[in-house]
Amino acid sequence: MIFVTVGTHQQPFERLLDGIGGMPAENLVVQYGYGASPPGVARAEPFMPYVEMVRCFEQAERVVTHAGVGSILSARRSGHVPVVVPRLKRRGEHVDDHQLELTRALADSGHVIAVLDITALSEAVASAPARGAPSGTSGSLHAALREALSAPSAPQRPLQLRDHRLRT
Repeated sequence: MIFVTVGTHQQPFERLLDGIGGMPAENLVVQYGYGASPPGVARAEPFMPYVEMVRCFEQAERVVTHAGVGSILSARRSGHVPVVVPRLKRRGEHVDDHQLELTRALADSGHVIAVLDITALSEAVASAPARGAPSGTSGSLHAALREALSAPSAPQRPLQLRDHRLRT
């Protein structure tokens, strides 16, 4: 079984759901969030209780996930090197590109398999080690996360706060 999760972010992640179309549908269990239910898969749920998510991580041979830290940590704790597709700001999938930055940092240390081109998703899943197989990662995931968070990033525009209160 291949477990696919897009997390609980309010913006749909149709690009990832479209990308699973080339995989054997009868092997897919998909948590699809606010998007449309993918057709023909073995099981599709918009949201799952945490206990059920953990069960899916533990039963899956491979995991495909967005770049949410909780999803990545859960996959890693269950013995996976997850295939990670980051949500992208330019595609309206998130408010910024922090998932892209995190994915690149974790891929560099071997903790995840990054998929930036969705047409490569099926190939990445096929090449991912099965759950529990040696992954060849360098260092701990926590150290990789700390390094990713402390690395200098490219200059960004200043954050502009807007007042969304109703005015009378």
